[in-house]
Amino acid sequence: MERQWRGVLIWSVIGLAASWYALIGAVQTVYRWFPNEPVTLLLGCGLTVISLVGLVRASRRGPWWGLIPATVSVIAVAWGLVADSTLLLLGLTIPGFY
Repeated sequence: MERQWRGVLIWSVIGLAASWYALIGAVQTVYRWFPNEPVTLLLGCGLTVISLVGLVRASRRGPWWGLIPATVSVIAVAWGLVADSTLLLLGLTIPGFY
């Protein structure tokens, strides 16, 4: 039982970190680390998808109270995924967008 709630909390923290990276990468400072915008956005999308899969799997096996941090993380990850994928798709369809 202890391992199950740890998994939910760990994936919630990973989800919040991935959403932070995705949102900040879409608007601010991550360009200092990766100057190529499509790579930054693609990395943010990949991290958010991985954390969503981990959150869903951990939430199924975790305790009922684990749904609270998991839900907050899923909402934040969804925002990051929408922001990064929108900018990535706009950059792929509009020449000179980046």
